[in-house]
Amino acid sequence: MKKIPYGKIDYQKLIEDDCYYVDKTMYLEKLENNDDTLIYLRPGRFGKSLFTSMMSYYYDVKSVDLFESLFKETYVYKHPTKGKNNYYILKFDFSGIDEYKKKEELLASFKKCVVVGINKFINKYDIEYEINEKEEADDIVKDFLGHLDSIELDHRLYIIVDEYDNFTNAILEGDTKKFKNVVTGIVKSFYANIKIYVKEGVVGRFFATGICPITLNSMTTGFNIATDISTDIRFNSMIGLTHEEVKKLLNDVVEKKDRESIYNIMIENYDGYLFNEDSEERVFNATLVMYLLNYYEDFKSIPKQILDNNITVNYEKIGNIVKLENNKYYESLLNELLKNGEISGELKTKFNLEEDFSYDDIISLLYYFGYLTIKESEFIGLRFKIPNQVMKYTYNNYFIKILRDYNIDIGTSRINELVEEIVKTGKIDKLNKYVSEILEKSSNRIFMNFDEKYVQIVYNSLLMNNNYFDIYGEYECQKGYIDIYLRRKHELMKKNIMIELKYIKKSEYSEKKLNSKIEEGRRQIEEYSKDERLGSPLKKYVVVFSGYECKKIVEV
Repeated sequence: MKKIPYGKIDYQKLIEDDCYYVDKTMYLEKLENNDDTLIYLRPGRFGKSLFTSMMSYYYDVKSVDLFESLFKETYVYKHPTKGKNNYYILKFDFSGIDEYKKKEELLASFKKCVVVGINKFINKYDIEYEINEKEEADDIVKDFLGHLDSIELDHRLYIIVDEYDNFTNAILEGDTKKFKNVVTGIVKSFYANIKIYVKEGVVGRFFATGICPITLNSMTTGFNIATDISTDIRFNSMIGLTHEEVKKLLNDVVEKKDRESIYNIMIENYDGYLFNEDSEERVFNATLVMYLLNYYEDFKSIPKQILDNNITVNYEKIGNIVKLENNKYYESLLNELLKNGEISGELKTKFNLEEDFSYDDIISLLYYFGYLTIKESEFIGLRFKIPNQVMKYTYNNYFIKILRDYNIDIGTSRINELVEEIVKTGKIDKLNKYVSEILEKSSNRIFMNFDEKYVQIVYNSLLMNNNYFDIYGEYECQKGYIDIYLRRKHELMKKNIMIELKYIKKSEYSEKKLNSKIEEGRRQIEEYSKDERLGSPLKKYVVVFSGYECKKIVEV
């Protein structure tokens, strides 16, 4: 049986190690039928590096003898393109560049990647050339391409850039001044020099992947010949995994009895990404799918941690983005996203760094980094949503950070205590008591207004990181949406739990209104519980808050 290619980004090694390869070679002819210089943006850990590796082997003149062994089971083997094994590949990989505190260190790391890429080219194609490493990266590439032009190669270059914006993404999160100084200088000149030799004909094609369009826009005056195909409907699923691709993997790897449950887990946690509002095909994060399947292949079960620790999403990055340049939209954006999980805006494809970041700029950045995705078109603009449970957990983690920034501590021992009560007894008394304490401490201190949604955020944030049950806010069932649904995933937890939350403003509280809310919640929860998909046994609660106090817990 083929192995799961978790963590593998070299296409040749993946094939030679007899690993599964989800065939994406049908996109090569689509790329060739497009412009010669292309940019393709996707969130991190989606499979961009493997795709560029596959491209390198397919187009490389040195890989002619490898074509059958590497591509015999793919679409492109039966449908080869004109470009097959017809280019010298010059590849620059900037994925390893880290954030450096000093501009000089950052540029040195960028230059190192450029030198590595050129040296690999020199060694592979036996080119007589010595790099002048005293020069900066932009002059190094200019001189090298000029040399190749002078010796009249019998094939043109295909320049492939992996994660063209990796280093600038890091500095963008905290220091846009440093970003401007770096990008508008040597980096911009680097791409401008490539542009010269695209026009001269030495460079036949250019393809770059990345995450963020700010870098792209910042260098366009130097490289204004590139076409951004990131939102082109024809390439919506070029990177990432479609539902059909995931199903095929499951059929090959997972025992029949486990396929449906694992597929549903993947949909909830790894799926939901849409990159063109007219497309009907949402895609999965490919790396996370392979992470789960790799674990299943070894242990015939799913991992306790649905999110791979090796690629744990940095929740602080959300804060860095929404607070970028101290923009005035920070509070309203977070209110909308934390409480509703959705937001409306216009997807920006260009950013003007000389102006303040707008509301739509911030939403768009969250989209490009994978913290939001397209839900649907609206009359004007788009509706964005948080893609899946993994990203919802990320937002909730950031909410806890906000509380701690306000000196509202979330105690691990207290959380463990209330989770133990839920798991062993099905009761939620300790949970509601702790929620009340947090609400009281955050009263008049945090910028989010008190309401039912705010109470729900606190519930989600307290319970999201445990190994015994999954927590869902606004869980969809046949009759509506359950406010809080705890679905067991460990044998120690005997019952699923439904909680219908009700909130009464402190100024409007009365016994009559309390009883009315309880009856309303009781009716709703009885309707919801008719959905057989919720499973049994099932404990059902109506919980009513007024202000920060939990006024009533009623088991239905």
